Amino acid sequence: MASVGVTGRGSELARLAGLFDGARAGRPVTVLVRGEPGIGKSAVLEAGAALAAAAGFQVAAGDARGLSGRPYAAAGYLLDRLPATGAAPGALPDPAAPPAPEPPAELVERARRQAAEAPVALCLDDASCLDPGSLRWLLALSRTMPPARLVIVLAARGLAVSPGPAPEAELAVGAECLDLAGLPADAVARFAETRCGVSLDARTARTCHELTGGNPALLLALLAGRSGTAPTADELRPGTGPSALPGAERWLGGLSRPALGLARAVAVLGADAEINQAARLAGLDVGATLSSVDELVGRGLLANDIPLTFRHPLLAAMVGERIPAGTRAALHLRAAELLRDGGFGATRVARHLVAAGPLGQSWTVEPLMAAARRLAGEGRTEEAAQHLRGLLRERLRPRVRSAVRCELARLDGFTDPERAIRLLDAARREAEDPGTAADYALDLAALLTGCGRPVDAVAVLDDTAGRIGADAPAHLRRLRLHRALVRAAGPARLFPDRERPDGPPADTAESAEPPETSDTFDDAGTSGSGGRAAALRAVRTVRAGDDRTAAARYAREALAAAGEGGPATVLWYGCRALIHADELTEAVTWCGRYRPVGGARPGRWTDVAVDLLRATVRRVRGDLPGVTGILAPLIEPLATEPAVSHVLARLAVAALIEAAATAGDTDTARTLLTRWGLDGEQPPRQDTVAVLAARAALRARTGEVPGAVDDWYAAGRALTELTVRNPAVLPWRSRAAHLLAAEGQTAEAARLARTELDDARRWGTPRAVGTALHAVAVTETGPRRIDLLDSAVALLGRSPARLGAAAARLDLGRALGAAGRTEEACEAFTVAAAGAEACGARPLARRIAVARRETCPAEGHDTVPPTLTGLTPQELRILSLARDGHTNREIAGRLFVTLRTVEFHLSGAYRKLGISGRRQLAEVMPAESRTPA
Repeated sequence: MASVGVTGRGSELARLAGLFDGARAGRPVTVLVRGEPGIGKSAVLEAGAALAAAAGFQVAAGDARGLSGRPYAAAGYLLDRLPATGAAPGALPDPAAPPAPEPPAELVERARRQAAEAPVALCLDDASCLDPGSLRWLLALSRTMPPARLVIVLAARGLAVSPGPAPEAELAVGAECLDLAGLPADAVARFAETRCGVSLDARTARTCHELTGGNPALLLALLAGRSGTAPTADELRPGTGPSALPGAERWLGGLSRPALGLARAVAVLGADAEINQAARLAGLDVGATLSSVDELVGRGLLANDIPLTFRHPLLAAMVGERIPAGTRAALHLRAAELLRDGGFGATRVARHLVAAGPLGQSWTVEPLMAAARRLAGEGRTEEAAQHLRGLLRERLRPRVRSAVRCELARLDGFTDPERAIRLLDAARREAEDPGTAADYALDLAALLTGCGRPVDAVAVLDDTAGRIGADAPAHLRRLRLHRALVRAAGPARLFPDRERPDGPPADTAESAEPPETSDTFDDAGTSGSGGRAAALRAVRTVRAGDDRTAAARYAREALAAAGEGGPATVLWYGCRALIHADELTEAVTWCGRYRPVGGARPGRWTDVAVDLLRATVRRVRGDLPGVTGILAPLIEPLATEPAVSHVLARLAVAALIEAAATAGDTDTARTLLTRWGLDGEQPPRQDTVAVLAARAALRARTGEVPGAVDDWYAAGRALTELTVRNPAVLPWRSRAAHLLAAEGQTAEAARLARTELDDARRWGTPRAVGTALHAVAVTETGPRRIDLLDSAVALLGRSPARLGAAAARLDLGRALGAAGRTEEACEAFTVAAAGAEACGARPLARRIAVARRETCPAEGHDTVPPTLTGLTPQELRILSLARDGHTNREIAGRLFVTLRTVEFHLSGAYRKLGISGRRQLAEVMPAESRTPA
């Protein structure tokens, strides 16, 4: 029924067909097809005329725009296209005669007689261009009473815009209005295929609809010249396609000078332009501005709303691209000044400064830099980099230019680190000012360290220190402090000179840093150090593990000296020291100062570091869903080269693997481990310990105990090389002790646990001591075991380690039950279960449920344990048979289902229960919970 020109107009044409059926039955009707320019009024009118002809109407169609302005020109044109009746046609009035208040009776009667003999359809396009006489003639015809078979279809952008008794107002009041909106989103792809020969995927079609509102003419302009191609959504964004969009005259032609100036102002100001701002930018007074607004709304350019907004984004692009370059730059600069004087945010001001280009204005530096930092913090990296590149085109002082280039390198370092490394190294070598050279060297060293190249970072710092010489002691101190921090991060084997021949053994607390760095301890908090000296002290104190108060104090000094937005290295080590000291709230506060926008896509590696620190705090508190919620969104932007090899990326993935394994999602953990290449031999890197710890947690969860123990020992050796004795950094000995004790290797487990307990008591946090006591307790028996577990539970209960407290309570409940103290055991299980559920640790919750059923028979149990309540009846039946040892094929035969169905339900049930296979079914599904088939 519909032609290509009316793609997506099925509902409108169906409504027209219904009106035509009524008119053919003797109910006269007037239809007004209205809509903005390019919306398809003419196409709908043409299709309507075809529908009328197919329904048996005599059709007279035309376009009022092409007719002369003489009185009744349109009336005569339409009447001449109808078949002649028996009566002689009446003559048209004399064009020189004054217009009559009513149309000549013979003209009206002629059309009515025609409608009495056969159905008549009068279809007229561009009805807003009708001469007054023809308009009154149509109004008189619209008042025809039944049973005349007459339909009048008019297409116009809008009639009856002004109130009053004008003929157009009366005609619109009595008409059936068919208001055309844009094509629906799901019809855009079909329109592009049929009208433009362009194939669009779903995302690109949505972008087209977003830019044009589904306006067919705008769609044609957007897709012009792309026949046979398949453009992407990004290619169709304004500014990325053709330099000039065709068809703009439909909207812009004939605009008054004030209206065109206002349209340009709104296009420059962008979305939500206030009337007063647009008026000042266009140089208009209030009266001219308001009348221009009405003109632009009437022409379909602006939405009928305040603040001023273009009806469709593509219209803004059409207006903007036709502003001469010089005028456009001047308008953007003036807009930036207006927004600055009005107290608007730096981001809005900076957007106009970037668009204006370099104009030599000194005041532009601050808003451009502030906007870039804010955009980067929101993960809008490309926009932030664009602002900084715009700033570099201005005339800047050397130190300001250095700061801008370093900030730009931090952004580039996230998306293209090799490019950032080259640019920073070139800038460092070219810099003549010692301070500028040191700035470049520090940023370059931080980037190299993050890329897993600490040796190269040290070489850069040494080379820059040699270039600066002793004449710049403050800058030399900054370089040496950062050098010490890089070396402290390890891995130790990359810096063999760490080990002095006459020094203490590797597993003692004393640091083995080179002598030149020891002098810098006297400069903690001094101007120019950026907090690095205090951060270095905090690192060493944490590793020694003998003065928690001092470590927290040094961390605070470092963070305070660096200030908000200070070196990321200081933030990292300062916050980690606070976390190890269990000063979690303080660490989170500092993270918020660096990255206030939680959940935003990262734009710099500092953003990843902050999110990783926040996730670490959640993990200490036992909040496994919180860890996943923070880290899982990071994986997508980090899982591409070259980001995948960055130290922070691997640390984030390791933390996510450990959280997923602990939560029982072993499939996800194993997939991450394999996809990121963490399942094989690990090279010496700063992230190796975290990778080994995550892998050990996963292996322990899946029953690979020997491999897990090996990973814990490997992590312990790496920490020992770094002189880390503090179990708050990583309690590897207690983790290994639990596995060894479960395997019957009690002596080795006890040795590890007691060593950790000694170190934990020196550090003194309840979390560290309680964790170590728990490990010691599992190597003991009888009352001694109960006493140690009771002490561990008490300490962990006072710490933030909710998950550790739940695990200790589980072992305490088991020990109490074995000693016959059933009531106390049941109470311990109850508290432990609540803690495990709150932490999202499903495997621990299942173990607690099993132990509770075995120990507390008086409480009674449901047929289906609480951990199985999320399963469907079919899943329960299949699991019950699998628990009894039946193969998948046997289960399929017993239940009369396909093998694929059994496999599907088993995998779904395993995922819900957080188990990896049949060998763990006995743990979660004891005999009394089986459901008969």
